[in-house]
Amino acid sequence: MNKLFLFFALLVCNLSIAQYQIAIDAYVLDKGTGSPLEYVNVNVLSKNVSAISNNVGSIKLTYDEDSVVEQDIIKFSHIGYKDLEVKVGLLYKLLVNSNKIYLVKKDFLSANEDSSGGKITGTISDPNGFVQGAIVRVKNTLIETQTDFEGKFAISANRENVIVINALGMLPKEMTVPEAGNISVQLVPDGELLDAIELVGKAKKKLVETAVGKKNQDALGYSVNTISSEDISPGAIFLSDVIRGRFAGIRIDGFGDDAKFIIRGKGSVSVPAPAIFEVDGSIYNELPGFVNVQQIESITILKSLSAVNRYGAIARGGVIRIKTKNFGVPTGEDGKPVDTALVKGNDYNEILENVDDALQESNICIRLENAKSYEEALTIYKEEKSKLKGESVSFMVDASDCFMKWNEDQSVKILKEAIQKAYTNVKALKTIAFKFDEKREFEESKLVYQRIAELRKKDIQSYRDLALSYTNTGNYQEAMVLYKKMMANDLPGVDFMPIENTIINEVQNLVAQHRTEVDYKDLHPDLLSVKFKKDIRIVLDWNDPNAEFEFQFVNPNKKYFKWAHTKFESMDRMMDEIKTGYHTEEYIIDNAEPGEWLVNIEGLTEEDSLNPTYLKYTVYKNYGLPEETKEIKVIKLPRQEKKLTLDRVSF
Repeated sequence: MNKLFLFFALLVCNLSIAQYQIAIDAYVLDKGTGSPLEYVNVNVLSKNVSAISNNVGSIKLTYDEDSVVEQDIIKFSHIGYKDLEVKVGLLYKLLVNSNKIYLVKKDFLSANEDSSGGKITGTISDPNGFVQGAIVRVKNTLIETQTDFEGKFAISANRENVIVINALGMLPKEMTVPEAGNISVQLVPDGELLDAIELVGKAKKKLVETAVGKKNQDALGYSVNTISSEDISPGAIFLSDVIRGRFAGIRIDGFGDDAKFIIRGKGSVSVPAPAIFEVDGSIYNELPGFVNVQQIESITILKSLSAVNRYGAIARGGVIRIKTKNFGVPTGEDGKPVDTALVKGNDYNEILENVDDALQESNICIRLENAKSYEEALTIYKEEKSKLKGESVSFMVDASDCFMKWNEDQSVKILKEAIQKAYTNVKALKTIAFKFDEKREFEESKLVYQRIAELRKKDIQSYRDLALSYTNTGNYQEAMVLYKKMMANDLPGVDFMPIENTIINEVQNLVAQHRTEVDYKDLHPDLLSVKFKKDIRIVLDWNDPNAEFEFQFVNPNKKYFKWAHTKFESMDRMMDEIKTGYHTEEYIIDNAEPGEWLVNIEGLTEEDSLNPTYLKYTVYKNYGLPEETKEIKVIKLPRQEKKLTLDRVSF
């Protein structure tokens, strides 16, 4: 009778039982304001039962009746709120009277709100109009915000504070907070970039080569993108070097003459056919490796149906149209065609230092290395922390890394302390999440990625990072739901086209590794292949789209391939990153000749030492197979005096 009464009580308070399953349906709210809390993680401790609250604070926790007993503990956690732990039986009783669960803010969050000062609002512009994505911060603190598409911002600051404004392609600006509390700033273009930017702009206004000859680009009735010889870097060697990062919606797998090109259209993600190539009027199904990229006059990407009708069904994957300066294959002095693959000059003969050996050790790490005990190390950490002139993410990261020698729990605790200082600073939060990933503290990094998603709801990177984090923590179905929304472009105001190849690979891997734990029935059949695998997948993530660096990949035959993330070579790409909110790139090495690949890097950014750029480098081997492995390395990326070797990858 008692058990029957309990069942009826659960039904009344939105807890339903059907076929031996119990479903808890409730809302999680802020105790002080009553506002719904998104990204609250609900877990039955020591059981594989979990849920995550949605944007209205709703949670739905479902489990088999026999898998959870009344003495089990349910934990509610959110990065800005105190953990709540309650026995299942007590939760049943509480939910009889209300379906609302309240969390209390952590002390640091309440203190920050009390001492945050006034709100400063303003607008940032340049000679061409409003500046989207400009970073506005309070000097020597981690208080930071970003301008919206109208150049507007709001930030907490006091009258004596100095505001620092940075934007891509603009000179930085510093100013004291005015009495009025409202500022309007026009930034000045960086003189070193001005000529290069004007050159690119003029090149884009020229007549472009199309399937039917030269046309005014603005007058075309179909999707077309063109670059000219002025847009091709003198250091480019392969066609993939020229195209990678220059055209939206183009996926490139592999390197050099082994690269494969996929052109994607707008809308839902699918798995289309590869592109074909037209070189000076001739059609090629395979990559035309004979083309010397320094002899290219123009490259045009034809994407839409009306653009490829001229070529027939063979062009269903799109067309990459190349016109060379000499309208043909280069010839030597004897008049015979030259094999440009033999004269491209990408032979690698450098000997570089490893990153770990070359980067200068920080003062805190030197002192911690010389400590004689854990207690002495803890004293040193507190002493050095008290000397800081400002809030330094770099210091906290170094201290956390170097404390691993003494105490892993203290190492994690230091990063948690950093979260409190960086609670509204997305760049710093990404650094902390990267470091948690490197330490394989995936539950901790999940909390940070959730906080970033709260702060940057329009950034496509926020959702991809969150889905990957859910995969890392075993929230496979939550990851799949989020990936499906990204593939369908089903989040208002967010377009995932720039990172769709990354999304597709991660969805295919999720299905390959956890097919029985996710709902995959409505996925495209091409995403369900049991043959999915990649020998090596290298993923680069960085915490600031303004960061400048160069990557160099060297294959076992000592041929190198370069990818530059710089204002001079990738300005369009960097502007797109800021506009849509992403900062990731992936490289696939599949079915290549066995041997050792070198991965070299050179940082080119001058930055504030308190909150520098960090890069997360992830290498997957046997990606998609049961024997898959994953290694994560995080490095600081300020300007380096020389190129360094980041990794050696063998397969």
